[in-house]
Amino acid sequence: MSVILGFPDSSVKVFVKGADTSMLNVIDKSFNMDLVRATEAHLHSYSSIGLRTLVIGMRDLNASEFEQWHASFEAASTAVFGRAAMLRKVSSIVENSLSILGASAIEDKLQQGVPESIESLRIAGIKVWVLTGDKQETAISIGYSSKLLTSKMNQIIINSNNRAACRKSLQDALVMSKKLVSTSTVANNVGGTSEANPMALVIDGTSLVHILDSELEEEVSLVPFNLGSC
Repeated sequence: MSVILGFPDSSVKVFVKGADTSMLNVIDKSFNMDLVRATEAHLHSYSSIGLRTLVIGMRDLNASEFEQWHASFEAASTAVFGRAAMLRKVSSIVENSLSILGASAIEDKLQQGVPESIESLRIAGIKVWVLTGDKQETAISIGYSSKLLTSKMNQIIINSNNRAACRKSLQDALVMSKKLVSTSTVANNVGGTSEANPMALVIDGTSLVHILDSELEEEVSLVPFNLGSC
């Protein structure tokens, strides 16, 4: 999300806020990398305790850049067809070569009764999936606080950059789930009280794109997860 502001001294600046995965890819290559690494460390610590994070960046626009953006924006915003795609392209003109101003982290409390409701759904045998734009550490932390995840769950995390790696991760998950079910069955047959712990699947956004491919989607449906968190 961006805003372009004009100042009394006739300068023009664009301010941008967004997720670190997007913002850190459009930082000026000459920007102080020590500050980038420090910001990343702070974001990690914030998200690990369940806070929702954003990175804020800024850069100056010269007169020609602003005029180019403004003309393109006017054309895109009045387009009859493909308006959304045109606006995204126009945004990319100015949302680059940014300097980091800082990062924010806020607490987003769950409404009363939400953890208990999610827990009841899981106990009833209903598979629960959560799709979130938060950092993965934040998503996992919120998963525990909402009782979507528990300490007894066997947690499998898939962070893959291509379809082949996703396929391998899914196949490994299937093997693990069968092994856990088999171990539980053997224990029950010999008079034990062992019961297979539920499994949780945590998938990052890049992997999800590949997994939602029709071919891999069939494979993920074979894995008997009681719960999943994206």
